[in-house]
Amino acid sequence: MNAYLDWLKEYSKKYSIDVHAWVLMSNHVHLLCTPQKEGAISRMMQSIGRMYVRYFNDTYHRSGTLWEGRFKSCLVQSERYLLKLYRYIELNPVRADMV
Repeated sequence: MNAYLDWLKEYSKKYSIDVHAWVLMSNHVHLLCTPQKEGAISRMMQSIGRMYVRYFNDTYHRSGTLWEGRFKSCLVQSERYLLKLYRYIELNPVRADMV
């Protein structure tokens, strides 16, 4: 998981994305981000995915994809929804009994 976080840091800087919150789950990731340029999140997610899949497959001697389909995103327009997202992201591992 440290590898994923290293690439998240690298590519968020490269593509001018502010990362406000994140959580790495056993089978998915939640990110709360603000892109500074159009299309930046797609480029960041593609770059991270490409690196992480290669790393994961090499580490565990496997091949193929890791995720089912493209990432999902939504626009956050209200402060109330923003606070709900922060809470959801931070509590997701607790609700999944990971911590």
